[in-house]
Amino acid sequence: MKSSPFRFPVWRAVLSTLAFGLSVAGAQAARPVAFAENGGLKMLYDNRQYPQAVAHGDTVYIVWRGRDGLPYLRTYDLTSREFGEARSMLKDVDPQAFVIKAAKYRKDHHFAPVIWLDGRGHLRSMFGCHNTAGVHVVSREARSPEGWVSAGSPSESMSYPKVHRILGGRTLVYYRHTGHLGSWRYRVLADGAGDWEGPAKTTVDLNAKPQEGRLADHAGSYNTTAVSADGTRLHVAFIWKVEEPVFNQRYQTTLSDHAQRHNLYHFFVDLATHQAFNIFGEPVELPLRKSVADKKCLVWDTDGRVAAVGPSIALDRHGLPHFMLPVSDRNPQDSHFHFVTWNEGKWRRVQAAPTLHPFNASHVEALPKGGFRAFLVVGENQTVIEEGMDEYGWGERVEEWRSSDNGLKWARSQDLTPKGRPGWHWQNVQPVHDAAGRVIPDLILFYGWPDREGAGTGFLWDGRGG
Repeated sequence: MKSSPFRFPVWRAVLSTLAFGLSVAGAQAARPVAFAENGGLKMLYDNRQYPQAVAHGDTVYIVWRGRDGLPYLRTYDLTSREFGEARSMLKDVDPQAFVIKAAKYRKDHHFAPVIWLDGRGHLRSMFGCHNTAGVHVVSREARSPEGWVSAGSPSESMSYPKVHRILGGRTLVYYRHTGHLGSWRYRVLADGAGDWEGPAKTTVDLNAKPQEGRLADHAGSYNTTAVSADGTRLHVAFIWKVEEPVFNQRYQTTLSDHAQRHNLYHFFVDLATHQAFNIFGEPVELPLRKSVADKKCLVWDTDGRVAAVGPSIALDRHGLPHFMLPVSDRNPQDSHFHFVTWNEGKWRRVQAAPTLHPFNASHVEALPKGGFRAFLVVGENQTVIEEGMDEYGWGERVEEWRSSDNGLKWARSQDLTPKGRPGWHWQNVQPVHDAAGRVIPDLILFYGWPDREGAGTGFLWDGRGG
């Protein structure tokens, strides 16, 4: 049996727990509070684009996509538990710095913003990213959202930016270059200042030549990422996208675009050398092609079941990756969340909560003393009509689920669904990160809407005790 090369320091996870972790009893009493009522489709994005909230000191900065498609921001005070005034992020930007095409922003949900803090304490945000250079802005003053200046983009074409802090206080942005069959890349910004370091590093390009492996000539992917506690390793999990219509043997039909997504893969990159490895520590040649991914990095062959969106990723105290993702079941929509864990030298998967659609969101965390928790968009016995705000799925409830036995069994812990909103649809759970990129326990964002033509309302669940 092959052994895994994962052994990482745990000080960052411990510090995060000491700073922010609070009692379960306090969490049980918490109710989510609305922070915005002007949201558009994917006002908070799914597992492929993040973060959308960052905290420094007592202040959380939350960003979202408005119904007009433009980026908005609101602060939240962790001590008083009160929100500041909502504001357009374009309010104090030099109008000559970049061009905003209002019609395109209204139409393209990919243009949702992300936000983070750089090594100097300045807020940074990207938005308008879908096969474009996007917009990258930096706050004029440290930790102040009241004025922004334009900064350089890491790429002339990027989609789905994912932002991490890595060793040395640097910023890593992971993104897709060009369209559905494009490659996935990352670039690094040194200590919050200066230019992007070197050329982009390409990680995944499933249709790269030689195009070996099943359907390699029209194979794309959707990636999600996590960085090790010491900031030296980038974990990448992805699902395979079939770009051209292909008859699905399991469901005996040709599925729609976002239902032609399958399987789960994983590898990690040593950020000092930019060398990639699989779970066994075997070198993996980059960019990763379809045949190599199938041979060396396959976690789960879903055998025609739909895995529409990449998983949420939890790294445990040993640095091992664990995944939560929805996968279809008896039909292409009806799904269950599955927890996939590395256990005794092999990948094991456990069915957790039912959900209505394979696009529904999750956020999974490894607990400091062992076990896991996950925040899930759940539901059962409903049919999703993919139109308007319902286009990319929805759930009936937002729930926390827990496992105390290394993910082998899961049970519902609590229901976070806001009261007094019967019939609402819910989607896209997002955590809050601190300035160093760590997830802050017991702070969760999600959004809902009353009907497929209605505006989205964003909620913050503050489950901290005290």
